[in-house]
Amino acid sequence: MKKMLMIAALVGLAGIAAAQAPPPTPRPGAGGPRTDLQHDKEIRQLFQEFVSAWNRHDAKAMAAMWTIDGDHMEPDGKHPRGRDEVGKLFEREQATVFKNSKLSLDVNTVWFITASVALVDADYTLENVVDQEGRPVPTRKGHLTSVLLHENENWRVAASRAMIPVPLVWREPQAERR
Repeated sequence: MKKMLMIAALVGLAGIAAAQAPPPTPRPGAGGPRTDLQHDKEIRQLFQEFVSAWNRHDAKAMAAMWTIDGDHMEPDGKHPRGRDEVGKLFEREQATVFKNSKLSLDVNTVWFITASVALVDADYTLENVVDQEGRPVPTRKGHLTSVLLHENENWRVAASRAMIPVPLVWREPQAERR
């Protein structure tokens, strides 16, 4: 009986100590400068590989860069969820409207939210696109924002959002353009 009371008292004290301990705080860039520089290089390389796969029209290689449950949103709101669905979208697009397209992409920033989560912003240009009837579409310039996760020693896309900037009616022409 004394042992049970002592165990209960210790468990109670441990609970009180845990409740008084400050909660862990997220540490942006938790990996440190050297690690962040290495991861920045790896992430930029991943995006170069994506562009290369796109320009080879290799939808499987493109989709392999996503996490299993990752998603992608097109500028028109099309939103496949999961690597398999993202891959199916890429396969349809690369076999039709994007089959002769050329993508270029410039990574602007890689921001480490934690040592294993990064937010990436990039600008892209897409040329040689056709519509569903095969008519040429003007060159598209857009922006891509992606969240990447570091899993099993590799960076993978967990979420990506592609957008095409449009003028806003409440802004003056050319306002806030860079």
